[in-house]
Amino acid sequence: MGLYSDLREKLISDYAKLSPQMQKAARYILDHPNEVALRSMRALAGAADVPPSTITRLMTAIGVETWQEFRDHYQNRLLDQPASYAQRARETQKNEQDVNRDEHLLESISLTEIDNIRAAFSPELIAKMIDACGVIENARQVFIVGCGAAYPAAYQFAYGYRLFCDNGKLVDGHSGAFGDELRGITRRDVLIAVGAKPYIRGTVRAVNFARDQHCPVIAISDSDVSPIALDAMIKLVVRDHSQSFFQSFTAALSVMQALVALLVARGGQKALQRIAAAEEQLAAFDTYLEA
Repeated sequence: MGLYSDLREKLISDYAKLSPQMQKAARYILDHPNEVALRSMRALAGAADVPPSTITRLMTAIGVETWQEFRDHYQNRLLDQPASYAQRARETQKNEQDVNRDEHLLESISLTEIDNIRAAFSPELIAKMIDACGVIENARQVFIVGCGAAYPAAYQFAYGYRLFCDNGKLVDGHSGAFGDELRGITRRDVLIAVGAKPYIRGTVRAVNFARDQHCPVIAISDSDVSPIALDAMIKLVVRDHSQSFFQSFTAALSVMQALVALLVARGGQKALQRIAAAEEQLAAFDTYLEA
């Protein structure tokens, strides 16, 4: 795992210096490490939509001499991985007749989502979530952005966070107000950004603006080298695998919910008092229908 991790970090750190074609290959390898272990170099290049020579140049750029040496590191990593629920579901589906097609599809969807969430709570990502909470707790203001399909995850965090902290600001750009909502952002703040491919311009622009103001970014994204994660202080890379035509944000939403829960748990009596006050205010507005 150590050598594989070194290669992965090398691809990420050198990504900005690579040619566009090598970036395309590097992105595919970072996002599909199992494919490196299981495919030939030519097949991998075809899947990444680059010539095989691009893979060769990429290996040279990160200091690997042969394809076999490169693939060995990824095969060793794969041997250390637990069996994927989603993969098992897909293999099971192949061996079944189409009589129960709908049931099999729904089972496959559920197992894929479970697999996405399980991967999001790996030891590595748990450690990064704890680090993210430390950054959030020390920030003057907490800006949260996520557009399109990522909006529910961003909103979930913003709503929950504002129940016990008053320095959270959802950047949703309503009425074209992106620029207004980010006014005054500085290195003393933090921007939490959620997004996956295809990336929404508004989210990317918000992240780039925050970087220009030297504001740290916590990125919840689908790749270490996505435009919102590439230079982020903390990267929470989650899977968006889906059996549907549309990518899944279940893991991203779970991570955002987990961050809120962790912040409350670390917030002590002060957080509890603020939540109680928020509930009193909601009750004063008769917000919820009582049974």
